[in-house]
Amino acid sequence: MFETLAGRLKWERTGNRIRVEIPARLNWTVAFFLVWLAGWTMAGRSVLAETLAKPNPPAFNLLWLVGWAIGECFVTVSIIWSLTGRTSLEMDPGQLAITRRVMGIQISRRTFSTTDVRNLRYNPAGNRGRHSYQSQIKFEADKRTCSFGTGLEDAEAFALIDKMLEVHKFPKERALEYLDLSS
Repeated sequence: MFETLAGRLKWERTGNRIRVEIPARLNWTVAFFLVWLAGWTMAGRSVLAETLAKPNPPAFNLLWLVGWAIGECFVTVSIIWSLTGRTSLEMDPGQLAITRRVMGIQISRRTFSTTDVRNLRYNPAGNRGRHSYQSQIKFEADKRTCSFGTGLEDAEAFALIDKMLEVHKFPKERALEYLDLSS
């Protein structure tokens, strides 16, 4: 039975195993994408009608239609993820699994041995130079950096990490204690 962990996060414990559900962040960008999608669809329809009316359409029109289709797909997937996306974290002392689902359909699953996971940390949202980025939880495993929980609020991330640390104490490099994220 799921209980509220913090904010949007739901969790359950079964013996020495935890499962945490992280829904995708629903924010103002969905409304923007819906308006953009409507305008982009209307523009594409007019170019498509013009292109189909000519026996030998200009290459520019065909190239524009390819870009149009890619834009339509990207925005549609973004809207569907925002409305129905969910990340599940399942963890016991031996294994950590991260599963992503859209409309209840599993689209990816990554599993790690908890003994291979190290440097568990939270990167809050912020700006660095000209780039801004969303918050996320990161860790090192299999000689690469892995991340999940994009868009978590600070309280949600801290509560999730606390639950993870109750199951397994992840090793951390001492140098990370001196990392300054304030700039």
